Order: sequence, then structure tokens, then C-alpha cells
Amino acid sequence: MKKQFTLGFIAFFGFVCAAVARPAGAGVLRSCDGYSALDAAARAALATGYLEGVQAALDKETRDMLVPPDDKDHPIWWVLPRGGLTPERLERSLAVFCRSKANAKRDLAGAFLQIAARKAGFPRIGMPLDDGPSETWRAVLGASRLRCSSYLAAGDAERSYLMYGYFLGTAAVRTVLKTPPELSLMVWPDADHREVMERVDAACEGDGYSRSTIRDVLWLITAEMGFEKTIARAK
Repeated sequence: MKKQFTLGFIAFFGFVCAAVARPAGAGVLRSCDGYSALDAAARAALATGYLEGVQAALDKETRDMLVPPDDKDHPIWWVLPRGGLTPERLERSLAVFCRSKANAKRDLAGAFLQIAARKAGFPRIGMPLDDGPSETWRAVLGASRLRCSSYLAAGDAERSYLMYGYFLGTAAVRTVLKTPPELSLMVWPDADHREVMERVDAACEGDGYSRSTIRDVLWLITAEMGFEKTIARAK
């Protein structure tokens, strides 16, 4: 498969810089009708976050990927549409689905699964092996080019949509792969997306992560918060 999964982060932040600022709370939406009311920057942020969440969930999945991403039985095709391999294409697929009056009240998480290429059957995953190409087959996105400096330059609303999309992407993979709750905490820490955004913002504002990509920061912050939740529940 060609590297069609290179994220449109640069285009996304072109949208962001041109967008009109909105309250941080605007990042909360639950259904298709709310999604249809969003502007281009918000939809791009949501789609970008969703793809990043899908990638993170695959990276942290303990079971092996038994087929490459271009195989119809790879897990991505239960959470992504054919042709929806970039934020722009994913956004267009979701927009078409949500514009239908019949889908106006559809839950947004369910809408993403409804536009997926596959809905029946089960992805080909298996027990961890000592060798094989599974690690390579987890990589469905190109290298991230969005760094903390560009992320922080975006408005609160766009960062919130990005985080909410990330949550939806991780949740979609968890649902499809039936990931046990105790393992899914390391992917998404059972927290409001705005709480995660605050932690990511703080990390990016510090010296330690200022040159890091948002993909790397989110991977670490969600794992850290998940560990904290696990320890808290054990007490």
C-alpha cells in the first residue's frame, strides 16, 4: 500500500489559522447534526484526531497484526472507509453520511463505524509472536509533522476537536477489537478529552516536549494518565 496515510497536518493548520475563534466548549459534539454545523477547520481537526487515535490504538494493541494494512482483513477497515486514508477523504465520507436527514441524530461514534469499509466478520489479529512483520503492519500513518509549537498556535476549539477525534478513533478500535478495559486504559485514560488536552498543552509548553510531535506527546500522556487511573483504582 502506498503511503496514503500521510496526515494533512499542514493543510489542517492552514484551516485553523484562518478560522474564527470559538469557545473551548465548542469541541463537544455528540451527533451528526452537530458535526454538519462545524466549519472546515473543526472537521479537519476531528478527522485528523480520529486517524491519530486509530494509529495509537494499533500501536498499543498487545495482539499482533496478521495481515498488512492493504489487506481487507486488517483492523483499519472496520474503522475507516475505503478511500478515507487521509483526513480530507475521511472528512468527506463522514460529511456525506451526516448530511442525510436519516442520519442527523446518529451518534458520532457510531457514524464513523457506519462509514467503515467493513462491518461484518472480525479482523485478523493474533497472539504476540517473537518475530514477523506485525510491528510494520501496525504503521498505517506516515510520519507526523505536527509539532508542539504548531499545535499550541491553534485555537482552543481546534485543539479540543483534535482531542475528541483522537478519543473517537481509540474507541472505534477498542470496540472492533474488543480490547479488555484494563488494557484500553493505556490507549485512552477514561477521561474527558478536555482533561487530556490540558495535559498535552502543559507538556507542549514545557521544555521537555517543545520539539516533539503531537503524536509522540499524546502517546506518552495517554499512557501516563492510564497508568495513574490504574493505580488509583487498585487502591
